[in-house]
Amino acid sequence: MATALSTEIQQRIIEETGSAAPSTDDAAGFEAWLDGIKHSHEDLYAGIATEIEEAVMGKAI
Repeated sequence: MATALSTEIQQRIIEETGSAAPSTDDAAGFEAWLDGIKHSHEDLYAGIATEIEEAVMGKAI
């Protein structure tokens, strides 16, 4: 599962796509997967992007 994502978003990914996201430890694989859902699951993509942005901004402070 995508280790850097919250449990809530991980569960939503499973519910909406039927499978777990690849681990964020494999950045290239995760990015390719994320690009793949960008158009097919727009709301899910937006939720994931927001969560990642918040995590990055939180670490930058």
